[in-house]
Amino acid sequence: MGILLCIVILPGIFAGPVNWQSMMTVAEVKRDADGKLLPLQSYDETIRRGMSFLLDDHLKWFKGDPKLLVDEEGNTQMPWVYYSNLQQDGTPFPNSVDRFVSYPAFHHSLMIRTLIGYSRYAGDDRALEEAEKLADWNIAHSTPAVWAYANLPYSTFQEKKPGGFRDKSGLMPDKAAIMALAYIDLHEATGEARFYTAAEAIADTLSKRQRPNGTWPFRVDPKTEKVIEEFTSSVIYAVMLFERLDATKGTTRYEAKRDLAWNWLLNGPIKTKEFRGFYEDIVPSPKGRTNYDCLDTIRYLLANRTKENGYLEIAMELNHWVEKTFLDKIKGFEPAEGIREQLQCNVVMGIHSLNWASMLHELGAATGDKAMRQRAIQTANYITYYLQPDNRIVVGFQYHQWWYSCHTGVVLYLFDFTGKP
Repeated sequence: MGILLCIVILPGIFAGPVNWQSMMTVAEVKRDADGKLLPLQSYDETIRRGMSFLLDDHLKWFKGDPKLLVDEEGNTQMPWVYYSNLQQDGTPFPNSVDRFVSYPAFHHSLMIRTLIGYSRYAGDDRALEEAEKLADWNIAHSTPAVWAYANLPYSTFQEKKPGGFRDKSGLMPDKAAIMALAYIDLHEATGEARFYTAAEAIADTLSKRQRPNGTWPFRVDPKTEKVIEEFTSSVIYAVMLFERLDATKGTTRYEAKRDLAWNWLLNGPIKTKEFRGFYEDIVPSPKGRTNYDCLDTIRYLLANRTKENGYLEIAMELNHWVEKTFLDKIKGFEPAEGIREQLQCNVVMGIHSLNWASMLHELGAATGDKAMRQRAIQTANYITYYLQPDNRIVVGFQYHQWWYSCHTGVVLYLFDFTGKP
């Protein structure tokens, strides 16, 4: 099969010393007799090769100083514990501001969910073991139990220390809720009580620190409670956490807290479309807009829809906004569509395209719209082209960094297209 080199450079992006364009291939497009886009390789092969990249001798791919992976107890951690992104050849960036930064609460939760999913999908016990290790690391490195925002995983680590970069001395409470949901998944997969206990501890703190309007600050110092950044639309994960814990134990302990957050979201961002305040590496901007928590809000609406509450119509309205704001037609891969991450990093990425496509597939099933489901499949087919010959899944064909979250996120959302649990 012939290949073409991707040579598009976005204005203002610094490629660094590694010629990243020469390390990224775009395979020749495959189509069926009707001109529809076919996957480069099957979803199954994409998933298995992508996970092989993480599970088989990954430390040999990492080209940084091995000492940088040694933790405070002398143990070597996997690169994704301390690094969110690397150059395409596995070397750390030498000069970028985020060259030695990771985003544990969000990115590690994505990886934990992906590892759990792959352990079920492929029967690979190594994946579940890695998920447990990563969860245990986050539990061990959470905030002290005596602090105001107690027992929360940090949303940023810089140079192997909690906080830093945009978070400064703080963390993001919404990312703790995301991690708590992953802990519950891990508890269900392993039966280990410590993961459920960690999730409950996070929920207890969020319950105590919820503000009268149902929200939490976007960034806050966990010890002093000083607000570092005020607004985030991302409360859906606390809603889901409170609801899931109550459902597990058959209680109504968190019901009032869940309702308070949900009513704020229902009467706020769902109406105003002010979805912003999500990513760890972005400076504050009232004009910024994101779609990640919006897509999970749509999923929540679909899961809780009735004929009377109008949630299906609201879900369709939100998807229309997402498409209007973030969707691109992919030239050369028609009719595939891609989703840009956000307005402040306005680039089509595999993880976000598949996150949307997974939701669109679900929305199509709820509405009976077969065209929606076909669109979703075309986008999923397109993202299989992001898998590289060395089993890396690139962020996108126009992006110079390689991110662990974008690699694992593609696998995570591709599970939804395999027809397997």
